[in-house]
Amino acid sequence: MSAAPSGNGPLTAADTEPGFWCECLLASAESDSTLMVGSFDAYAARDAVRWLRVAVRMLVSVVDDAETEPVYEWLLLGEAATTAELERGEPFAIALQHKQLRLAWSARPVSFLPLAHRTGRALPPCAVEWSQPAALRAALTASQHPHLPARR
Repeated sequence: MSAAPSGNGPLTAADTEPGFWCECLLASAESDSTLMVGSFDAYAARDAVRWLRVAVRMLVSVVDDAETEPVYEWLLLGEAATTAELERGEPFAIALQHKQLRLAWSARPVSFLPLAHRTGRALPPCAVEWSQPAALRAALTASQHPHLPARR
């Protein structure tokens, strides 16, 4: 059992901090595997929505046209409603399809436990070793140019 931040006993619910866990998952219709390509821990609903909007906006232009209308509508008009949903404790998700790839972004309310090695918004040293964004680039490149090998 972990000690409380004050060092005076076990962790309790009072030691947690409310927040939102955001993630982006990549799934391929060609295989049953799912890959987490990004995540973000937000401490305010508007920060979670901002992360979702930036991530979705970066990729919406490369997806199939039939998929873009509801996503563009959410980008233009959905910020306030999504923030309100998260603040009420409701999860939110949005997805895009591009050929055989499906990208799904989500945010949900969570309670964060304090981490001894984390200060402010600085990431732990292992964060720089995370290589999954390269996997996302390779998958997107392969789907756009199936005759070319994916770069790593």
